[in-house]
Amino acid sequence: MKKIIALLCALLLLTVSCASAAGTVVEFHDKLLLNGNLPEGYTYSRTSLDDNTLMGNITSDDPAGASFEICISLADNASYIAAESPKDLSEEELNLIKQLFLNESNVDFDTLVTASGDNLLVVRETSGQFLDFYTVCLGYEIELTLFPGDGKLLTEDQVNKCMEFIKSLDIVPIRG
Repeated sequence: MKKIIALLCALLLLTVSCASAAGTVVEFHDKLLLNGNLPEGYTYSRTSLDDNTLMGNITSDDPAGASFEICISLADNASYIAAESPKDLSEEELNLIKQLFLNESNVDFDTLVTASGDNLLVVRETSGQFLDFYTVCLGYEIELTLFPGDGKLLTEDQVNKCMEFIKSLDIVPIRG
């Protein structure tokens, strides 16, 4: 039985990898995949990985280009285990998440649904210093943060490239 499950997981990974050949795959402990079409000239690299957290960067070949930081972590909140997205959280839990962002900076909130149907909380720092995308998926917290490449403010072009990538994002939990 374990061999059949392992084979099915391998086939799933192969199918997902082939389907996203034009994009990138971020894998977290054979439990979660992030697939997306990176903007031209951007590459993904993992910067750290332990049992509970993956950190990575999506960087531009152009030093002035914006960059992403990716953080996937095992959630310590029990109610996140069943949640497939922020829409599955209670209003109180969502307000607690928003408060964490408000404690750090002056931000506005919005939501975005990707082409694959994943719901993201969009956190826009009002002075343009960063743009953050946050979601939960079956016990994991996923945060992608866009920073300007020149250390100043995000440009409209940088945000547009970012949005193309985010809209192509597919978060795939591997159950098994």
